[in-house]
Amino acid sequence: MTRTPHDSPALAPAPPAPAERVGPGFVLVYALASFGALLVLLTPSLESLALRIDTMVPADEAPRILGAVLTTGLLLQVVALPLAGRASDRTRSRLGRRRPWIAAGAAGLIAGGCVMAFVPGLAGLIAGYAIVSIAGSACVASLLAVLSDRVPVAQRASVSAFIGLGTVLALVVGSVIVAALPHDSDGMFLVPALVGAFFLVLFTVLVKERSSRDDAPIPAQSLRDVLSTFWVDPRRHPDFGWAYLSRFLLQLAYAFLTTYQAYYLISHLGIAADAVAGHVLTGTLLLAGATVVSSVVAGRLSDVLGRRKVFVITAAFITAGALLLIAGAGDLTLFFVGLVTGGIGYGGYTAVDLALATDVLPNPDDAANDLAIFNTASTLPQALAPAVAPVILAIAAQSYPGLYIVAAAVAVVGGFVVFRVRSVR
Repeated sequence: MTRTPHDSPALAPAPPAPAERVGPGFVLVYALASFGALLVLLTPSLESLALRIDTMVPADEAPRILGAVLTTGLLLQVVALPLAGRASDRTRSRLGRRRPWIAAGAAGLIAGGCVMAFVPGLAGLIAGYAIVSIAGSACVASLLAVLSDRVPVAQRASVSAFIGLGTVLALVVGSVIVAALPHDSDGMFLVPALVGAFFLVLFTVLVKERSSRDDAPIPAQSLRDVLSTFWVDPRRHPDFGWAYLSRFLLQLAYAFLTTYQAYYLISHLGIAADAVAGHVLTGTLLLAGATVVSSVVAGRLSDVLGRRKVFVITAAFITAGALLLIAGAGDLTLFFVGLVTGGIGYGGYTAVDLALATDVLPNPDDAANDLAIFNTASTLPQALAPAVAPVILAIAAQSYPGLYIVAAAVAVVGGFVVFRVRSVR
């Protein structure tokens, strides 16, 4: 399938890459907006949905219900991200192409948080999380496109690193908010929504965007055009395809690690179940700290040296080494060392791979659509890992080290495929 919108003569030519460097104020507001969107998207999947569902259904049914709610939301994000990106690319307004969708998404995040908090029963949780998933996708798709719209090539890895820090910060702040509130408080859903919406609105107020009212009119869309929203033909745009596959594989390997580390601690290291939460929190903080440092350093070096591939490939191999270290760990010390090593690899990877993807976009005029497609390489593995891991564990006789050895192999393949990217150094 080809990307008709990329080639339609009715659209204006793709704008040149921005040349003016962005300042620290822009980077700060941009990173905070990304943090805000991810805070609302990630906090329910981390803790708050599980805590609320635990009060609604018997304990033996809670994991199944939680899985169904989370899978529904993740699948909605996979569909909504490209659609929101396509709509953003084709928006004609005085406020520009991105800001209307970020503002509307912020309102949707508050609405979704209110529904999860105040509408009783599972129906309220499912509906509210669906609203959050769709509204958050609108924000994320438009924010991703700002990297291509506003940031010159020579700064993209550095700025990408700070965007990546938003994910780490969202995970930590979301956990702190839930821990600080009374058990089963409605604030678990309301506080993240209000905080996230504040930073998103702040971005729309402080970061101006040129009017798109006078841009070329949008041609009539056929069914084929709409379906192309979800597809970039890797035969016509192989570099983008290889970059997508690399991110998908690295995120899948990482999802195996984060999703099953509690069971690994209990089954492999013999940690008591009531002590697991504390060790997971310690590990998360160690991993987050290493990710922060690694992403900033790698992003800066990538921009200074004008190279992307060597950083992405090296980070993938470091991640694989960390997974092997965890697979062979016999105590908590080696487990924590493995997490720190994994944070170094993951931070370096996420800082540069988004910049690499931005450099190989099929058409910058479709930046929101294409980067939203690229971002599904992060979302899909989160839904796929819980389905694939039980099969691997069954083959490996319920060996969690066996699962992590497979994850390491996946990460290595994810690094190798970057060698196939030709248009970026």
